[in-house]
Amino acid sequence: MTVTVAIVGRPNVGKSTLFNRLVGRKIALVDDTPGVTRDRREAEGRIADLTFRILDTAGYEDVTDGSLEDRMRQQTELAIRDADVILFMIDARAGVVPLDQRFAQVLRKAGKDVHLVGNKAESKSAEHGLVEAFKLGFGEPIALSAEHGLGLSELYSIVSAAIDTAAEKKAAEAASDAETAGDLDQMPDVDVDITEDMLEGEGEEATLRWNPRRYLNVAIVGRPNAGKSTLVNRMVGEDRVLVGPEAGITRDSILVPWEWEGRVINLVDTAGIRRRSRVNEKLEKLAVGDSLRSIQYAEVVVLLL
Repeated sequence: MTVTVAIVGRPNVGKSTLFNRLVGRKIALVDDTPGVTRDRREAEGRIADLTFRILDTAGYEDVTDGSLEDRMRQQTELAIRDADVILFMIDARAGVVPLDQRFAQVLRKAGKDVHLVGNKAESKSAEHGLVEAFKLGFGEPIALSAEHGLGLSELYSIVSAAIDTAAEKKAAEAASDAETAGDLDQMPDVDVDITEDMLEGEGEEATLRWNPRRYLNVAIVGRPNAGKSTLVNRMVGEDRVLVGPEAGITRDSILVPWEWEGRVINLVDTAGIRRRSRVNEKLEKLAVGDSLRSIQYAEVVVLLL
């Protein structure tokens, strides 16, 4: 049994850094510029012997005007609704700011298991912010440094308790989707005609060159504003990734599981790719690099014109 853990908070508090730490590799873009993450991103997290579904979210902005920031907020609220455990992250060095207080009100209304995390707490400059965090109403904050790996033992206790609670309440139905998504052993059988070119070796020792039961990765690529995210949303039947008239909305490559004829296919929405001579900003270079890695690891690449 597993649980879903969402990392939420205002922009630039270190959510994606913690996400990468728990996943064990740098799959989410990280930069000092606020608002790098726009879509909610999911992966399998791990702390010691615990595995769980982890969600990275966009920085929360208190806007409802239909803007890009508003649509990012809606994606974050969907992650909150989907999660069993919420890690509410603040910047312990900066202390509590008004947006933290507004977001705390939203989380209290959500009725979820919320734990306050004071990130960037590796130095004494964070002590005042950790004390100030008590006024948010979520008890004692966890002193954490996502960059240096401090405080993970406390996160272990939180996730372990959540898993035990889920088991006691027999909430297998609520967690089965996330568990199935990360368990190759539970993939459906696939009827595949085996031909000689699929085999390595000879006779009884011949083995398949590839596993027909593994998830197929399909990367959807193209120039900015070609409609890649719209195509992904149409295929999965929900507004899973951000879309809008603005060019370059997608930055991270977002993996979205899609079931087709009983088989799960990983659709990978990617950032738009332009000519190298036109790419000047650091964030766009990082986003394009992420898209190129998605192409490298995909079995199928769809070029959308």
